[in-house]
Amino acid sequence: MPDPIEKIVLDVIAEINEELQVDTLKHPDGDTKLFEALDSMAVLDFILGVEESLQREYGRYIQIANEKSMDPESTPFKTVESAVAFIRERVSDG
Repeated sequence: MPDPIEKIVLDVIAEINEELQVDTLKHPDGDTKLFEALDSMAVLDFILGVEESLQREYGRYIQIANEKSMDPESTPFKTVESAVAFIRERVSDG
């Protein structure tokens, strides 16, 4: 069973993929290439969806967007695993 942060990420991916219908996002795992599968609007939807879900889960706003979010080279959202690790760090940083 996924931890709360992984569950949030997977739920948001599923929600976004209802519209996009990207094959690689139908059954994502840690190695799923997230940033490559999403267009720029879907990346923004992902970020906003995760931030909203984190706020509901933790009772406070946790910003996950930063200057690297949309940069293909340095984005923390390259894969599901890297996104989860980055978000865990943001949650623990407060």
